[in-house]
Amino acid sequence: AKCMGDTQCTVGCFAKFGNPVLDDVLSCTIEDQSCLKIAIVAPGADGPLDAPLPPKPLVAVTPQQMAGKWYKVMGWNSNYDCYDCQRNSFRPAARQQAMAIAADGSAVDVDVEYSLPRQRAGMPQDFHAQLHEKLVFDTTPGSHRTAHTEGKMFGLTFWENWYVIGANDRGEDAFRIVYYTGKTLQNKYEGAFVYARKPDLPASAMPHIYSIARQAGLEPTSFCAIDNRCYAAPAATAGETPQPPPFTNVAAADTIELDEAPLSAPATPPPRMGVLRDAQEFLEDPRPFGRAIFEKQKKMSEIREFDADGRSLPSENFRSSGSR
Repeated sequence: AKCMGDTQCTVGCFAKFGNPVLDDVLSCTIEDQSCLKIAIVAPGADGPLDAPLPPKPLVAVTPQQMAGKWYKVMGWNSNYDCYDCQRNSFRPAARQQAMAIAADGSAVDVDVEYSLPRQRAGMPQDFHAQLHEKLVFDTTPGSHRTAHTEGKMFGLTFWENWYVIGANDRGEDAFRIVYYTGKTLQNKYEGAFVYARKPDLPASAMPHIYSIARQAGLEPTSFCAIDNRCYAAPAATAGETPQPPPFTNVAAADTIELDEAPLSAPATPPPRMGVLRDAQEFLEDPRPFGRAIFEKQKKMSEIREFDADGRSLPSENFRSSGSR
């Protein structure tokens, strides 16, 4: 309630307090029972012919071409696309689900992972979130979109239209550029992101990515560079090869699973400290914490490994600057 519709404040609150119980409460009170009368958008997905038009012609893509793990490495909408440690895993939908939606297209399951910083006594340093989406590739002739998806995040259902507007050429590092439009019961939104097969920026394809983004009316230097350093190999010890700087190639990073390094259980504060903490958090203004999350985002214009057209710069141009 303190956020009053402020998206950055809301993200900060979920980063600090998010958990399955809170998700269930919001789902029940807003969607299931309508106890909180804050819905301003009609529920339900768009149809393939009434979805918004894409910002540029679509690129043909199949569920098979999207199979496996993809990392989000660049994001356009700072409110939704720029969280840390973003990995999406595509796999065929369960047989019963696939048969149930066969009339709409080919279905795949998408496991979504991302991370937000968490600053709360007795809690882990980061809030690692996982959610599930069902992505259906449209087969209707003349469809405005590549696919559509439905899922839940922060306790609310979302419906999105996906538009694949760019893909790598032969010989380039693999990438996909996805533009999307979406809605919840509370708002409508749009965004875009770049997928890569590894968690770092696909250096050989960056000029192509910048060109496609500008064709779609999206300025690539305004995209954020997503911080995927959590997928890098462990820090080197004495006698081992030092780790490369962030946003350069990280060997075999795409084989590392988040669940291979589970978070330790948060310590439970003593009862009196817990009461004091809860009272303090009830009275505090959540907006500064939300702003702090967004202030740590880095624009591509700040990533000095690449020039304004996405071309790689000599390493001596950025190493001394402490570039990420």
